Amino acid sequence: MRYKGNSSYSPQNAKNPLNIKLDHIIDDQTYEGYGTLKLANGFKDPSFVRETLSYEIARNYMPASLANYCQVYINNEYMGLYTSVQSVDKFFKNTHFQTNNDIRFKGELMQSGPPQSVVIWDYLGTDPTNYVDYYELKSDTGWDELIEFLDVFNNNPSEMESYLNVDNHLWMLAFDNLMVNLDAPVNYAHNYYLFQDGAGLFNPILWDLNENFGVFSMLIGGQPLNTYQMQTLDPLLNINDPDYPIIGNVLNIDKYQKKYLAHMRTIIEEIFQTGWYETRAYELQDIIDETYQSDPNTFYTYSQFLQNVNTTITGGGPGNSIIGITELMETRYDWLLSNDLFQGIIPEISDPAYTPQNVEPATEVWFTLNGTNSDNIWLNYRLSHSSKFEEIEMLDDGNHNDGSAGDGVYGISVIAGNGDIEYYFYVQGSDHGSFLPTRAAHEFYEIDVITGSGNLVINEINYNSVDDFNPEDWVELYNPGSEDLNISNWEFKDEDDSHIFVIPENSILGAGEYFVLSNDLEAFSALFPAVSNVIGDLGFGLSGSGELIRIFDTEGLLIDFVEYGDDAPWPEEADGNGASMELIDPTYDNNLAESWEASLEHGTPGGKNDAATSAEDDEIQTAQIQLSNYPNPFNPSTTISFNLTAEESDDVELIIYNIKGQQIRKFTIFSSQSSIVWDGTDKTNKPVSSGIYFYKLQAGKYQETKKMILMK
Repeated sequence: MRYKGNSSYSPQNAKNPLNIKLDHIIDDQTYEGYGTLKLANGFKDPSFVRETLSYEIARNYMPASLANYCQVYINNEYMGLYTSVQSVDKFFKNTHFQTNNDIRFKGELMQSGPPQSVVIWDYLGTDPTNYVDYYELKSDTGWDELIEFLDVFNNNPSEMESYLNVDNHLWMLAFDNLMVNLDAPVNYAHNYYLFQDGAGLFNPILWDLNENFGVFSMLIGGQPLNTYQMQTLDPLLNINDPDYPIIGNVLNIDKYQKKYLAHMRTIIEEIFQTGWYETRAYELQDIIDETYQSDPNTFYTYSQFLQNVNTTITGGGPGNSIIGITELMETRYDWLLSNDLFQGIIPEISDPAYTPQNVEPATEVWFTLNGTNSDNIWLNYRLSHSSKFEEIEMLDDGNHNDGSAGDGVYGISVIAGNGDIEYYFYVQGSDHGSFLPTRAAHEFYEIDVITGSGNLVINEINYNSVDDFNPEDWVELYNPGSEDLNISNWEFKDEDDSHIFVIPENSILGAGEYFVLSNDLEAFSALFPAVSNVIGDLGFGLSGSGELIRIFDTEGLLIDFVEYGDDAPWPEEADGNGASMELIDPTYDNNLAESWEASLEHGTPGGKNDAATSAEDDEIQTAQIQLSNYPNPFNPSTTISFNLTAEESDDVELIIYNIKGQQIRKFTIFSSQSSIVWDGTDKTNKPVSSGIYFYKLQAGKYQETKKMILMK
């Protein structure tokens, strides 16, 4: 445990911010998957909600930390109320990015002293020592990748999309500027992270938001801004300043600038024009009200705590004065919407559709939608969740399943792969651009690609055995289909293309049967003598720190793959602690960590998984319920229909979740009902945004979950 913070730490403070590393002595020790606790002391925030509120806003639009509150005792002495913010670490990476890459940097000025002007995201040559004053390496390696990115970003910016998640970057810039978050790289060269994802793109991540909403009010090289200057801060601040290629290299490209302004407009409309942010600020204060009053070490009075959501606080704590959150934002968003940059015609797109409705691998999928006041419309799509979005222009020429030329209907097609298709649309006119869904690319639409009986599933993985029970590495395959599958001459590979195991001739995987690939058949058979449906030796082992494994058919078509990890949320018991890693259900997405559990003992090679058996023991069954919704996709409402027997008709609930797993709405179903209508609103009757939603019907021991898409 150590103190953290720059200005927020002082030896004179009774309550200082804390950094608690749970694995400092015991490697990989975590609490509920978290290895580091970051606790902030409320410095320069009389409202005590700036950090929690800011992260909650950010999570709607980009990967961002969780944040809540805690009470801290040290040696039985009560220190007071703290904000707890999720560390941007491996756990964060595994939650937001499906990759085993671990290239992470923190943007940080390593030289101590007052705020200074530096060139943010400059290319300084090929020597890593030129960068160590501006970036803190948080992973074992990564300098070569960072330098290559900065080289392209500065010297060949037309290729930046191959190295930078530009959309995620635009959301971060819009967030920082809109909310006058000047203790951030739009102004000051620190308080952000860079993560490289599985597609090789660097993703900027927000950090340290306690001085958001105008608390840090000084522009680097200038004087502190007054209230009016913050309320009217230029939305293109620093766009032409040579010290800020992080802004200018992106926003001086017309298409990116229009996307940036569209993102800023979305945040204004959803968070600030609706008044949601003020309501939520007071809800957060209600949660901590009694705790704040009993805190012996607050920087501000209880009266100032209550007032600072709306009004400026002067005196009584660190900082000369702290502007009120609504005092800043009510005027700011009105001023922005009246700014010349936000004037003009906003293009519109509507009625997105795709055909056919049932999509299988290698199917040509046609996308159409209506566009008005548009010069160009693009479909952005990817064929797996870990890939980058590819952009293709849609056409209104009468030759792309779009009706007649010039009728305002646009079309384009893509060829489906083996994974689900994730997609969104962007339209641009002469004045503005807009997205569908509006929170793209953080939110997107999805098409389920139907896997037929000819597909198999990587169902169980043993990659790091315990020393006293070591059958060496093995992988279990499962055929979920209704027909036998000839897998002769299929190839199994890890992420090294030179590591190839060819499945022998006359290998038939029966319907509903299992097949094990072993790296050491002798060691495996000695510990699992009853398992006969096993072949080997692979000739290569699996990485104990996580990697990509793949299975290809005789045509070279990728049939299934898993990119697993050894850190939470992946099952950590499988990493040298005696368990294998089992897919909970063969229908689950096996590239999602939450689809896997650790086996009860050493695994169940060649048979049904412990996780699946456990689910049966809990008597959760799905086959008894018929569940569907129509239309799907839908706007503005859809009818969810179900068929329940008398046995199932008691204690029935239908629950709707968003793509993050958050409960949106819950309905109690009565025995006389066979359907309900969902109007696309949450439990407070507020309309929800476009996107993917799940609906689960729970009826006693039976349950069923389906997916639906709301398109606006």
